[in-house]
Amino acid sequence: MVVPVKNPHLAQLRSIVAKAPASPGVYRWLNAKGEALYVGKAKNLRSRLKSYVLPAKGDSLGPWKQSLVAKIADLEVTVTRTELEALVLETNLIKELKPKYNVLMKDDKNYVYVRIAVQDSFPGVEVVRRLEQDGAKYFGPYVSAFSVRRLLEALHLAFPYRTSAQTIEKLNRIARSGADADVPIYNVPPLECQIGKHCGLGTGSYSRAQYLQAIEQLLRFFRGDHDAARRKLTEEMQQAALDRKFERAAQLRDTLQYVRELEERQIVSDTSGMNTDFIGTALLRDRVQVVLLRERGGKLVGEHSFALAGHVDAPSAAITQFLPQYYSSTPDFPDTVVVDEAPEGQELLEEWLSERRGKRVTIAVPERGKKVQLLLMAQENARQKVAQQLARWEAAQQDAEDTLKELQAALALSTLPRRIEGYDISHLSGTETVGSMAVLKNGKTANDQYRSFTIRTLKEGEVDDYAALQEVLRRRLLHLVRNVKQEEKQWNGRGIKFGKARKAEQKFIEETVAKHPDDLDPAGISYKDFLVARKGEELVAFVRSSTHKGGVTELKTFWVKDAYRGDRLGQFLLRKLLARLREEKVYVITKTTLQEYYAEVGFRHVITPPKALADAITKAKKLDPKFADIVVMVSIASEHKADLSLQSRPDLLVIDGGKGQLGAVASVLNELHLDIPLISLAKREEEVFVRGRKASVLFPSDSQAKFLLMRLRDEAHRFANRHREARGKKHAVSSALDEIPGIGVQTKKRLLREFGSIASIRNASDADLRPFLTQAQLTSLRASL
Repeated sequence: MVVPVKNPHLAQLRSIVAKAPASPGVYRWLNAKGEALYVGKAKNLRSRLKSYVLPAKGDSLGPWKQSLVAKIADLEVTVTRTELEALVLETNLIKELKPKYNVLMKDDKNYVYVRIAVQDSFPGVEVVRRLEQDGAKYFGPYVSAFSVRRLLEALHLAFPYRTSAQTIEKLNRIARSGADADVPIYNVPPLECQIGKHCGLGTGSYSRAQYLQAIEQLLRFFRGDHDAARRKLTEEMQQAALDRKFERAAQLRDTLQYVRELEERQIVSDTSGMNTDFIGTALLRDRVQVVLLRERGGKLVGEHSFALAGHVDAPSAAITQFLPQYYSSTPDFPDTVVVDEAPEGQELLEEWLSERRGKRVTIAVPERGKKVQLLLMAQENARQKVAQQLARWEAAQQDAEDTLKELQAALALSTLPRRIEGYDISHLSGTETVGSMAVLKNGKTANDQYRSFTIRTLKEGEVDDYAALQEVLRRRLLHLVRNVKQEEKQWNGRGIKFGKARKAEQKFIEETVAKHPDDLDPAGISYKDFLVARKGEELVAFVRSSTHKGGVTELKTFWVKDAYRGDRLGQFLLRKLLARLREEKVYVITKTTLQEYYAEVGFRHVITPPKALADAITKAKKLDPKFADIVVMVSIASEHKADLSLQSRPDLLVIDGGKGQLGAVASVLNELHLDIPLISLAKREEEVFVRGRKASVLFPSDSQAKFLLMRLRDEAHRFANRHREARGKKHAVSSALDEIPGIGVQTKKRLLREFGSIASIRNASDADLRPFLTQAQLTSLRASL
């Protein structure tokens, strides 16, 4: 049967597949860009790959496989010795590559675990987002970090265990040294201990034995035994009532109710003592939902729900890909995994699960009894959740569509504003000035599309929101007009051609350089090094590259004819030469007055220039004072990779401000010959000013379109402030440490890594600091802080 899809690469792929090995392994279908579309495993690679491009007579490709085959352009295979090795490799590759056509669990960052460091003398308890092979006990994954933290706070009332990370670290350090760790480390108990937020560890009032007993109770709780917690909370509540501590009694009552709510979810209980995971799946309109019910000790102790990304045709396909991903990210393994359809390669999966657990794990499809009832419950939960998810999505989509239509009508936009960008400026009295770009796609925030900008053109202490906005918008919008091939066609249309300099043009270059001795370097001029722009036979611009000892590449001898200055011809010539050079780093030495000119091309400041350039600058400054006002800048190729967000054309630009800000940004659009709808949103009356209109637009008080604009404005404001605060903290910490004499860069980094902040370093004891500092350095630090 001929594959019912059109793909120009199929003939070549069939030839590749025909020569594929017939051994176990992992295969990766790639698109034309070399990106992985699908990762799979097979006992016989050749046979499995043929099912995609040469299906047997009578076989048909499902919808998702047809879509995949239409896009594949290449293939990679990795041969393994066994199917088990193939399964492990497949799981790792799916997690790393996140292929579009694989069913994927949400990013690991969306799940949290409770980590109890049982390998330490004083085990710390924390909520983490990654599993590590570090000897600690992990419980999870959990979907909600908020719920887990709330639970841990509740458990502290039953088994006081909470303390600061700094206390745990100090006590473990003392224990490792062999000293008595029950000796108080605080002269005065910290405030958290005094108000009951912490257990009192390290103050002498709460011993290591008491702490370890509390930790043991935590471990039992997370393994499913809630009885001790319930009894303890009941006793504490009754005692608090007798002591007339009614506020504490109420708090304990609420905590006890919360624990009981957890137990009420355990609707099934028996005396079998079984440890089983029941996995129900539901498929609805390209959405896949998995619900996992955990039975421990014969009691149902928890439910986890996973909305999977990707497309499958049957529950068995979802289970086949879900099991390795889930059980490679949890430390909790059952005796039996109960599923609604047998996964492909069931025996292989059982072998892999058993190897990871260290004990036998089986996968079963039940036919009768309690297991069927629990599996049906998991399936029903999955169906309900996927239906609710779809209903919420459809409702949100319709609301967003209506809001965008309202906005389109109010602003008289020619198209629906699918992509809206909001901009704001933030500074602290003229310092740490930054700009932000927040993005709405189809009416929803697209956080991965947000971008921040550190302002380069303003002097320290200078406040000019108009100039800052112009810099941000110019740098952002240049990504829409910068296309070397397209720009070259435009210049060609104006009669300007580009190419290498000719031998006959050597004299003109030398004469031009001689006329501008203050700006152009005459040393070692050879026409062979120059890229030029010609109008007919006349040179109107040129630039050359030069390589110093050590492989340092510099752009120099850059000239543009007066008639073409201000027309961006020079900037285009620079970018064209950079593209030709294909060097990772290219430097330029220029006057401070031209910093912004080169910044628009993609150059940035260099704090410590390469030795070859530093020596050349030092020599030049000695020969002529005019070279004192120069800077070194660098263009780094890896920093200029295509940015999908900045290359996307917005349907609407929103500026935080009034008419002045609107006019400043409009001038940038005019300068770049861009016709993009532009508005500004003033805070006072929430007035909207539109480019090209005299009167402002006033939305109704309950307008969803107005709320959408306000939300975008607030997002841009929040993102700008966050970027400014992060820069401020970094500079504050760095500058405070930089002022301490005798402490090197690496030592400062180690101190910050260990203690986290200047305040923590200042409050640390000499004993804590001695592993990092000599006595002289310690004395210097104490004197400075």
